[in-house]
Amino acid sequence: MKAYDSEEAILALVEQFEACSIPRDEWKHREHLVVALYYVSKFDLDAATKRMRRGILRLLEHGFGVDLEKEMPYHETLTVLWMNAVHKFWSERREHPLPQIAGEMIANLDKDHPLRSYSRERLFSDEARKNFVEPDLT
Repeated sequence: MKAYDSEEAILALVEQFEACSIPRDEWKHREHLVVALYYVSKFDLDAATKRMRRGILRLLEHGFGVDLEKEMPYHETLTVLWMNAVHKFWSERREHPLPQIAGEMIANLDKDHPLRSYSRERLFSDEARKNFVEPDLT
């Protein structure tokens, strides 16, 4: 498991992501979070979300060879939800070094985070994959 304990390590990951050269078996939850963190630290939330969306779609197609006409593993609601969560996490800690924030974020934002706001049925619906849908749990 890679550590993102330096600015250089974070930037190297972002460069791999943008170049669509990160191996599929290394593109895990923590890597999604770290790239999202980098983007929210450099751009406003809307621009960061657009970069992340575009990057994931490019990575799927050009890095992993997914035919997006035949299958669509991209999930819009999850992307927006995670970008908002990462932005909030970063905003509350922005005075700290990015590697420190990355470590804390990886430890705190587990993969089950979305299920605290969404039922499985709603989150994994076709509509939620295509478009952002509001949470259905309080």
